[in-house]
Amino acid sequence: MKEKKKTEIKKKLKSIFSPKKLVLWLSILILVFTVPTFNKSAMSQTQAIVTMLCVDKVEDQIKVAATVLTPSQDKKANFQVYSGQGDTLGYAVDSVSLAIGKEMGFAQCKIMALGENICTEGVMQVLDYMTRTKKVGRNAVLVSFTGDIVDFTQAVANLNLEKTLRLDRIVSFDKQYILTQDSNIETFYIGYYSPISLGLMSKVKLGTSEEFNAIEVAGADAGSSGASNSDMNSTGSGGENKKYIMNDGTVSLFKQGKHYLDMTLDEVKKANIFVNDAQKGTVVVESVTDHIYNDAKVVVNILKKDISIKPTFKANTPIYKTDVSLTVYIDEVIEENPSERLLRRNQDFLTNALIEKIKEKMETDMREIIKYCQDNKVDLLGIYKHFYALENKKFEKYLDNMGENYLDGIEYQIEIKVKSEN
Repeated sequence: MKEKKKTEIKKKLKSIFSPKKLVLWLSILILVFTVPTFNKSAMSQTQAIVTMLCVDKVEDQIKVAATVLTPSQDKKANFQVYSGQGDTLGYAVDSVSLAIGKEMGFAQCKIMALGENICTEGVMQVLDYMTRTKKVGRNAVLVSFTGDIVDFTQAVANLNLEKTLRLDRIVSFDKQYILTQDSNIETFYIGYYSPISLGLMSKVKLGTSEEFNAIEVAGADAGSSGASNSDMNSTGSGGENKKYIMNDGTVSLFKQGKHYLDMTLDEVKKANIFVNDAQKGTVVVESVTDHIYNDAKVVVNILKKDISIKPTFKANTPIYKTDVSLTVYIDEVIEENPSERLLRRNQDFLTNALIEKIKEKMETDMREIIKYCQDNKVDLLGIYKHFYALENKKFEKYLDNMGENYLDGIEYQIEIKVKSEN
C-alpha cells in the first residue's frame, strides 16, 4: 500500500511540474508582478534628474538652483535650470520641485555648489539637511562659487553640453597634482569634526572673456539672474552677456564650518608639498650656473614625491621633522644665449648646482607655508594629528601652555633629497 501511494505522489508531481505546466506557472508569476505596474507612470515622468544643486542666501532667504537632465527624443542630453527660494532650505527645495512639476531625484547629483553668502554664514546646516534626508550623497564634489546663483547654474548646465568638459573634472582633475584640491562632502565632514575643524573646497568664479583661464560656455545671460521658479533654456543668447566658468586654483578654507580665507594657487601648491597624495608638479629655479648652465632658469618636473613625517619631542619642545624625496627630470631650460652644450644628450643635466637650487627652492616654499599657517592660525599640515597620535600626553601638556598658538612653539626640521628619473 505504501509503495502504491508513493507511486501515485510521484505521478502527481510529474504532472504538476511538466514542461508545459512550468511555462504556465511562470506566465502567471510574471502577470502577478507586472500587472500592478501597468498603470504606474515611468520614473522619468515623476522624478526630475538633478545633476547639480546650488545653494546661497539672498536677502534673508535661502535660494536654490538646480541643473535638471531632461532626456529628449533624439537621445541628446538637454540640461535645464530651475530655481526657487524660501525661508528654509526645505521650502526652497520644495519650490523648485513645484516649478518642475516633479519630485527632484538626487541619485545623479555629483556636485554641491555653495554661494558666497551661505559660506560666510556657515554651511553645516545645508550639508546636514542634504545628507540626513539622503538628498545628496556624501561623495558629491563640494564647490564654492562667486556671482549670481542662477547665472552660475546656467553656465554649468551649458558646460555639461560639452562632451569633454564637466565642472567636477575642472575643479579636481587629478588629485596627484600639487596644484589641485579635491573635496567632497565626506572629507569636509571629517575636517569639520576634527579637533582643528578645518575644511577646504575649490572656488569657481563666473567671469568674462578677458579674465584669466576662462572656459567659454554657450549662453548664460546676465539678464537671467532676476528669474525665480523659472525654466531657462540651456542654449542662451550669447553675445556681450556671455558668461565663462573659471577655475584659477583658488581654494576656500573653512574654519568651524564658516568661510575663513581664500588660498591662492601658489599657497595651495606649497601646502600640497606636505601631502603624500599630491605627487606630481613642477619646480622653477633661477640663476643656475655651472659647467652646463649659464645663469639659467630651469623648470623641473616632479615625477614622484615621497613624504615622511617624524614628530618627536626634545625636552618640552615639539620637533616636526619632514623628509622629502623627489624624483625629477628637466622639463625646460631658459637661457639668454643657449649654447650647444644644452643639446647634448649624453650628459646628466641634474647637476649638483641644480640639485642645490631645487632643495633651496623647496625648503623656502615649505617654510613659507608653515609661516602662513602660523600667521593665520590654521593647521593645514595636520600637525595636531601627527603629534597627538604619537606623543599625546606630552602634546596635551604642550597645548595647555600654548593654546591656539601651538604652531608657533614647534621646531620645524626639513630634509630634502633629489634624484633623477634614470
